[in-house]
Amino acid sequence: MASLLTTWWLTPGDPDEALWEDYLSRIARLTRQDIPARDPLPVLAYPGAREQRLPLPEHRVDMLDYLELRHCGLMELISQRNSSLGKLQADSLRLSHELAFIHQARTCLEEQTLDDPELVNVMSQVVAEKEAALPALYWNVLTASEEIRRFFSQSPSASVGDTSAALQSLQQLSHTLIAHKQSGAVTPLNLEPLLETLARNQAGGHLLRRMALSLRELERGNQLLEGIDPQRLCPRNQASTRARRLRNVLDNVWGPSVQKSLAESRRQRQTLADSLEQMNGLLDSPPAPFTRWRHHYFGPNGVESRMERALERHVTLWQEHLGACGLMPGKP
Repeated sequence: MASLLTTWWLTPGDPDEALWEDYLSRIARLTRQDIPARDPLPVLAYPGAREQRLPLPEHRVDMLDYLELRHCGLMELISQRNSSLGKLQADSLRLSHELAFIHQARTCLEEQTLDDPELVNVMSQVVAEKEAALPALYWNVLTASEEIRRFFSQSPSASVGDTSAALQSLQQLSHTLIAHKQSGAVTPLNLEPLLETLARNQAGGHLLRRMALSLRELERGNQLLEGIDPQRLCPRNQASTRARRLRNVLDNVWGPSVQKSLAESRRQRQTLADSLEQMNGLLDSPPAPFTRWRHHYFGPNGVESRMERALERHVTLWQEHLGACGLMPGKP
């Protein structure tokens, strides 16, 4: 099923929403306007596993070949994969299994352990197919795992801990898999600690939701600032009491609270955008649902670009109104 735009409204206890609401309410009260209605947040749910998980080849080994492979030390690996637990194992564990199989099978072929030429040909073909399937498996681990989908949960009640540590784990996970792919190595990977960190912390989804909230609130703020009558605010280009109070809102609420929060989240968004760019580069043609989701937030007309334009407009409006009153920020 295609991902759909999700609607989140004001959440009691959300400090980001409370900050914006306080800021906009002050502007509305001082400018004697009604605070603009809230539109739905422009958020898009992370694609489900079925939408972006890539298929992987399955190989069956008959009993005679299975017994012959005992000389290669592959019987245990095959048994693990064919067990009920093996068929349900997570993508990261499947990757560890496939890397171990390829490594062991390569060693077996190089040492010419097998006597049956036909089995040697079959084994060579299996190894080649498994090697060719590794990029798809890397992709599944990086984008379709349960841990990644939890990390990008945008529920208002999502659990958010150390955002910097979580973003660092995502960076390290994407970098490790891409470097492993580029090197062509089949050395073991220990990805579980990184995935566990992501599963416990929905910082990715929280950051995207926070970005969507900033876009919506900046656009509401721009409506308020655009609705100000400059002649009434600054008659004869002289600052009125109301204009001075607006300057106080700029100095005491916008700068130290709202603008500071935007600057903090900008650094985090850049880290997240860099990781998503790495994830996107893992395949020549990533699944369309992932591309749509990434572009929704970080595309040329995505949420981040629109938010930056709204922020620039917001600052310009403040400068225009207060500048006309001789209250330009930075001037006495």
